[in-house]
Amino acid sequence: MRGSRIRLLLIVTLVLSLGLSSIALASQTEVQKLQAQIKDLQTQAKSAGEAYSAAYWALDKTRAELARVDDDIRVAEEELAAATARLSQRAVDMYRAGGVDYLAILLSTDDFDSMLARLEYVQRIGRQDADAIAAVERLRADLDTRKSELDALKETQASEAASLKKEAERIESKLKAQQKEYDQLQAKLKAAIAAEKARTGTTSAKAGPNGMVFPVAGPNYYSDTWGAARSGGRTHKGTDIMAATGTPCVAVLAGTVRTKSNALGGKTIWLTADNGWAFYYAHLDGYAVTSGRVKAGQVIGYVGSTGNASASAPHLHFEIHPNGGAAVNPYPYLRQMQ
Repeated sequence: MRGSRIRLLLIVTLVLSLGLSSIALASQTEVQKLQAQIKDLQTQAKSAGEAYSAAYWALDKTRAELARVDDDIRVAEEELAAATARLSQRAVDMYRAGGVDYLAILLSTDDFDSMLARLEYVQRIGRQDADAIAAVERLRADLDTRKSELDALKETQASEAASLKKEAERIESKLKAQQKEYDQLQAKLKAAIAAEKARTGTTSAKAGPNGMVFPVAGPNYYSDTWGAARSGGRTHKGTDIMAATGTPCVAVLAGTVRTKSNALGGKTIWLTADNGWAFYYAHLDGYAVTSGRVKAGQVIGYVGSTGNASASAPHLHFEIHPNGGAAVNPYPYLRQMQ
């Protein structure tokens, strides 16, 4: 009898425990389900995003090659001009001398050793003339080769620009179509997190590293392009987060912001977080905050294409500088934020 009571008590305890666990699991699952739906929404444009990214970076690489070949052509033209000037001056000198009787130079010597010295001099003059002519011919051929390379790159650039425009239109349409659903899911998630905190005092919502909030509040696409070649011999020191023009950009962490405009980044924001880390937002379409304190998740600007960004490729160029130092690859951090 006693054993039966104990077994009954254990069963009741187990049932209650499972029931409570199910309630807790259900509340957690609601939050996690909404976060999963938001993540799924982000991945729906993956194929379009990958095609867009490939077109974007192919064009960017071609532009960098064009800049390099332009520099090579400038140097080759300067070298050719200098070599041509030396050859022209040599012709002028020979004309002014009225021609040089090399045989007379050789035979006007008094001894054999002097004649050998003068013969070497005459040969050296001949070699110098030949070398000068060869240098001009070589530089002209090199310049023609580089100009042909430039023409080919321009054709490639035109083709890639057309491809990028098509892919940009495709992904922008996709992201704009997702914005309404994204906003609805975010509102539901906010309510679910608030309800969960009210009930349990905590939340099962996934948080980014050190509480970081993803910097773009809307459908987006990005890939790991750290170190990619850029024009002027630069390399990419951030992550480009593709999103529709006007998509809100938010503070990753609480801190202070300052705004600045420059030729490369266009409208930019530097966010210095309270933990000492710095975050750089570039190519913004506009500002929501221009200076002062901000909270994590607060809207501070909007995705755009200012600076050297293409109008057909609106995006947020985002950088992370731990402790205010050199930039590090933001990609793994961004992945954890979502």
